[in-house]
Amino acid sequence: MKRELSGISDEVRAVPPPPMPEVPAPYGIRLADPDADAEMISEWMNRPHLASTWGYDRPPEQWRYYLSLQLAGTYSRPFIAIRDGRDFAYIECYRAAKDEIAARYAAEPYDLGMHGAIADLEMIKNGHAQAVSRHIVASAFNLEPQCRRFMFDTDPLNTMGRRYCERLGCVFLGEHEVPDRRIALYALLRSPEDIPRLRETARDVVPR
Repeated sequence: MKRELSGISDEVRAVPPPPMPEVPAPYGIRLADPDADAEMISEWMNRPHLASTWGYDRPPEQWRYYLSLQLAGTYSRPFIAIRDGRDFAYIECYRAAKDEIAARYAAEPYDLGMHGAIADLEMIKNGHAQAVSRHIVASAFNLEPQCRRFMFDTDPLNTMGRRYCERLGCVFLGEHEVPDRRIALYALLRSPEDIPRLRETARDVVPR
């Protein structure tokens, strides 16, 4: 996969894929199905606000391959978030130490990262992005005691993405250059005690 690192340690390589989150009603979550969900996800990702922020405005057949690739490895897992029985968001959870952002901060093997896409802007305005994300993070921290932080990155000019991270309570770790793009990097921590060390070890930081 494009962002997945190849030169990782045996310790990082041995870490299993992200766990299946457990979220309370009225929300739900399931693994994305390459055959059943590719067309829906493709339609979502071709909507203007997601095409401009994700850049994954691909046809269903490419999404089918991309979802299958994730399910075959240990780097990331694709999920569909549900509210009141209705599919409403595409979410990827990934192992941050296996991702290109690992070079921009002091990554630990069980760190997780997350990307989310909601097709209906009204759902975002009504706070469902933050709500389901908080449940996913809380579930991961509960299921994996070794996981101490959830990482998020967005385009520095994506004000909606940055506001989302700030409302979640993330710590800003600066702007960084990664292959082919520039990102604003954030971390949501299990313990506030991690904040000073994480800020000190973030590399290539441009002050806010």
